[in-house]
Amino acid sequence: MADPMIGKAEKVQMGKIKAPKQEAAAQPQAKPMTSDDIIRQSAQKEMPGSDVEGFMRKLVALVKTKKVQLLQIGNTVFLLQTKEPGTVEFHTFTIESPSDLVQRYKAGINSLKQMGFKKAYSYSTSPAFVKIAEQTGLPVRVTQSQQVIGDKAVPAYRFEVDI
Repeated sequence: MADPMIGKAEKVQMGKIKAPKQEAAAQPQAKPMTSDDIIRQSAQKEMPGSDVEGFMRKLVALVKTKKVQLLQIGNTVFLLQTKEPGTVEFHTFTIESPSDLVQRYKAGINSLKQMGFKKAYSYSTSPAFVKIAEQTGLPVRVTQSQQVIGDKAVPAYRFEVDI
């Protein structure tokens, strides 16, 4: 369960995630959801057929050792990893619509600024994130390369913004 640290729990929160559930029970979720549930649902959607429970165990270990932090805004969770002083790499887990996600990125950048970061970057293989980046109105630099996933080369995008 996420512990509120910044703002109201339903808006922005930094958090921890609980240990992975041994059996996932299908229960309706109230809003806002926990970081654990958001990450789990997002991972299942984005990585079908993968070992989500193994991923969750690794993520819990990274959070416990403070190698990564979680920033939850609404039902979107940003996984933050400081790369060098003032620079953070982030990854997005969400169950929200693209229009809501645009607003979450704007709020997320403000939170990162309050946390003292000067630069943020992320990667995605989905071209949909290029459109979302444009819709934020933020000064995002997008570069493209290729990433090998399995035995297939796919386009990969790097998103970088000065805060």
